[in-house]
Amino acid sequence: MTVLENVMVGAFLHTRRREVAERRALEVLALTGLYERRHEEARTLPIAGRKRLEVARALATEPKLLLLDEVAAGLNPKEVEAVMALIRTLKESGVTILMVEHIMKVVLGVATRALALNFGRTIAAGTPEEVTRHPDVVRAYLGERRHA
Repeated sequence: MTVLENVMVGAFLHTRRREVAERRALEVLALTGLYERRHEEARTLPIAGRKRLEVARALATEPKLLLLDEVAAGLNPKEVEAVMALIRTLKESGVTILMVEHIMKVVLGVATRALALNFGRTIAAGTPEEVTRHPDVVRAYLGERRHA
């Protein structure tokens, strides 16, 4: 399937009319930076394009809450910046985003609240800055310094 067809699948959640689904999909592709690649087969996209396509497919369903899992994993620094800009745009449009992410630059750059887990247990919650400075987070993820 093409990039456009992939996104139209999500748009069909709210309509049975092809022209309505296509119009919504084209809007989402413009928002996610994939419009120029709309006629390409999705499998030809590089990793960054595929991640954007995953987001685009979800956005076509017009979610109020968008779940993102490691959306920046495997991306180079320029691609990470682009995905951060996309997330900021989505937040500004009113979409609530719940994100699992290990790249701290992304967390610090886009999150308003953060939650740190250690073996499935919450060890800190608050602003990203508060969470990254929390002693339990530092201990769990960086270890304790040992004095010789």
